[in-house]
Amino acid sequence: MVLAMAVVGMLVAWAETPTVTDVIAKQRYPWNGLVDISCNVSGVDSEGDRYRFVVVAIDKDSGKEYTALHFSVMQDGDNDLDYIVFEDGAYKLLWDARTDLGQVVCDRMTVRVTLEAIALSVGKVQLWEGGPYWADRNIGADKPEEYGLYFWWGDTKGHRLSGMTFSFHFSNDNSAIYTYSKSISELQSVGWVTGGLVSSHDAAYVKWGGGWRIPTISELNDLCWSKCDWIWTTRNGVSGYIVRGRGAYASNSIFLPAAGYGSGTSLTYAGSHGCYWSSNPENSQFADVRSRRLNFRPSIRITDTGGGRYLGFSVRPVQGFTK
Repeated sequence: MVLAMAVVGMLVAWAETPTVTDVIAKQRYPWNGLVDISCNVSGVDSEGDRYRFVVVAIDKDSGKEYTALHFSVMQDGDNDLDYIVFEDGAYKLLWDARTDLGQVVCDRMTVRVTLEAIALSVGKVQLWEGGPYWADRNIGADKPEEYGLYFWWGDTKGHRLSGMTFSFHFSNDNSAIYTYSKSISELQSVGWVTGGLVSSHDAAYVKWGGGWRIPTISELNDLCWSKCDWIWTTRNGVSGYIVRGRGAYASNSIFLPAAGYGSGTSLTYAGSHGCYWSSNPENSQFADVRSRRLNFRPSIRITDTGGGRYLGFSVRPVQGFTK
């Protein structure tokens, strides 16, 4: 199988849509079926739609098009396994052409890369009077029971388990240059926090837009203690809590999967523990290394200060503000 990859830059046709330029595709030598594709994305609106890459290889002799189905996406050296483009920048794609093309032999091919808008279809419910609306799933999850992505505190990319490990190493070495070992005043001075994380460092806002944000510790306290009832259960084989409103809101509920957390390159306590970030740093003697979180398992649920900022926790967004 021989592929000669050419360079194609594709500008999408309608206004307000991001552009993909400087597309370069190179097959690997010796040929192992993999193709490296690099490109630049510009014009992404952090409050607008989200996009996914569409990669098409075109046989220049026959004009036949082959859609790439098996490829991974990287940005700035980090695997972006969520496949969602939410910011400008340089991207690298690794395409498994042999899997997609099988035994088809193409002497000359061009590669076209575009972006396709994807609608964010997320359910939301209000669980108490005057409270925010809670999303029905974690960031990165297609269904309420899926674990979704894991974030260190202040991270807006998110990282997903691949096999049994993360491509990202959740350690204080990785997050130290951003939020770990930084006092609240230091975080404020570099524009990461005011009372909590600012929008540009809030994973919910950056990933989803539309006014979504990471909940405050006050909102997690209300969710955990005074406003809702919690029932440990299993949904579609996934353990976690149904969190239900009370009184007039008793018919409203969300499911919080026990997604565990990322430590090092491993997923820890998946199926038995849930760890969800708040937007607030800790303000005690641990203010330079920890942030506030919701933590639960079958026998207990708490909001505490045990969230080392380098750990990979889930994010459950909210919309609107508590009155």
